[in-house]
Amino acid sequence: MALCPRCQQPLPDPPERFCPHCGAELSPVVRSTPWEQRDRIGLVAALVETTQQVFTRPTEFFRAMPVTGGLGGPMFYGVIVGYVGLVAGAIYGAIFQAVAGPRLFGMPHRSELEKFLPYVQGGMGLVIQIVLGPLLIAAGLFISSAILHLLLMLFGGAPRGFEATFRVRCYAEAASLLRLIPFCGTPIFVIYILVLTIVGLSEAHAIGRGRTAAAVLLPLFFLCCCCVGAIVLALGGLASALGNLK
Repeated sequence: MALCPRCQQPLPDPPERFCPHCGAELSPVVRSTPWEQRDRIGLVAALVETTQQVFTRPTEFFRAMPVTGGLGGPMFYGVIVGYVGLVAGAIYGAIFQAVAGPRLFGMPHRSELEKFLPYVQGGMGLVIQIVLGPLLIAAGLFISSAILHLLLMLFGGAPRGFEATFRVRCYAEAASLLRLIPFCGTPIFVIYILVLTIVGLSEAHAIGRGRTAAAVLLPLFFLCCCCVGAIVLALGGLASALGNLK
């Protein structure tokens, strides 16, 4: 019977990638991604190949992704692709606010300065996002990874540690490039980054998709509940106010 080289506990037959007892990686195969090899193949080539694999073969990509090796490299990738998507979304948002804002909210009695404000506000928001974008993305990667990892621990599905979760979150940020699609890019991005995160966490931590889906979707469930509660309270307040007018 084969034993784990770290904890000396019996291993299943056929052997798995990780020891079910201590979590040690058992496969002798050297695991890597194009991004981990960017010094050899070049930054641009590694960026393109990594993104292509994440989009077209996510299961294979995250299965081959090393769960250790440092946080800096994956974060660098996540910031690059996230920044591209952030800038695209900011530009589309500024254009929509500048074009549709005056038509949606502009009234005949408003002054010319008030009608011009949507253009100014859209431009200022665009500049702020472009300047602070990398910092915001990096902070968002850490915060969202921490939340995901805590939820995975809650469901008993985080045997590989925080670094594995963080790496999945960074590479799943490739979905941000979908925000380059006008109009419908952002909704598609939201859906696909959830799919990539579920697949990635399942492969990186060697757990079932059900537990990863529960951990990933639980915050959205609470958010939806809060939104529904807020709407109900608002409608109740409106109904009460209308009733007092009678």
